[in-house]
Amino acid sequence: MSLLFKFWCAAAVLAFLAVGCNQKISQEIPQPAIKQATPAATATPIAIRDYIATSTSESGNPPQFVVMAFDGSYSLPMWQNTLDFSQSMLAEGHPVHFTYFLSGVYFLNFRKAAIYQPPLKPAGTSLIGFGLSNLDIEQRVAYVNRAILEGHEIGSHANGHFTGAKWSGKDWQQEFSQFNKLIFHIVENNGVSASDASRYTINLEPSDVIGFRAPELGNDASLWPALKDNGFLYDTSLTGKPDAWPKKLFNGLWEFPLASIPYASSTRNLLSMDYNFYFKQSGGKDVTKKGDAKWDQFYNDTYTSYLNYFEKNYQGNRAPVFIGSHFSEWNDGVYWEAMKNFGATVCAKPEVKCVSFKELMEYLNSYSQRK
Repeated sequence: MSLLFKFWCAAAVLAFLAVGCNQKISQEIPQPAIKQATPAATATPIAIRDYIATSTSESGNPPQFVVMAFDGSYSLPMWQNTLDFSQSMLAEGHPVHFTYFLSGVYFLNFRKAAIYQPPLKPAGTSLIGFGLSNLDIEQRVAYVNRAILEGHEIGSHANGHFTGAKWSGKDWQQEFSQFNKLIFHIVENNGVSASDASRYTINLEPSDVIGFRAPELGNDASLWPALKDNGFLYDTSLTGKPDAWPKKLFNGLWEFPLASIPYASSTRNLLSMDYNFYFKQSGGKDVTKKGDAKWDQFYNDTYTSYLNYFEKNYQGNRAPVFIGSHFSEWNDGVYWEAMKNFGATVCAKPEVKCVSFKELMEYLNSYSQRK
């Protein structure tokens, strides 16, 4: 057995043991990269401001906004799947834009892990691993750039998936600074040659990243001023009622909370995020495969929960619907299938706009100015 192979195995074991509270690590920890064609944009992004109604709809109600977002955004196949779904909806005349909250560590080769310096932890520590190789990172960058070109939003999910529930303002500042270092200095961090630099460069400026979702939704009073100081314009780390319209926080940031919604036809509530369904249905363990009766039940309960949440708002006060997800295909992809088919159903309905958080924020700002 070669020394290189032993080293790779040891790194894989360490990565596997690094378990984050709200993620299925076997899905989110880097797996061996498979050579793929560099993804390319397949359509020119629409001008969303022209698509979103700037006043009330024909019914006299505000549009029904639906925002679907992903945390972490590691898996290359899931990048492909989500972007292709969006393109298929666009081809049918029903644009769907996602928000992708990136974890900075996925853009750092695990051999360079010590570059990342998290708050209150040793350098190179991460609960969700790192990029497996430069090829792996190159492909992820290509998908991010395709997403940008096709009108999706890129936000921040911090870096190593640590909860900031007890962090100081200095700790938050450190994590945000590290995010910018990992996302906007990929070339230098990973020892990429100048001739290859363009393939490792995300086509954004730090000022373009205006939204944040905290890992594990962990927050404290120190987060809000730190967000403001770092140029963020909205947060989605709190929870709220399903029919509540977004409000601005004391410091002027918009807050877009995940909703506590009824589970299927029951009276019990859980957050409108895939991990919470995964934990409720199978205790956070993969227990079924597509084609099993249990898989069908998980799918039906998740899809029904999302659809009931939507219909109550759609027929009611039109408060935006927020669905959170991950790139982890837990229980053989049942939660992605439920979310995808939910999107295909509701985004085709009259007066429904399936947009990113940034686009919703722009609408709310415009509406506030008109008022």
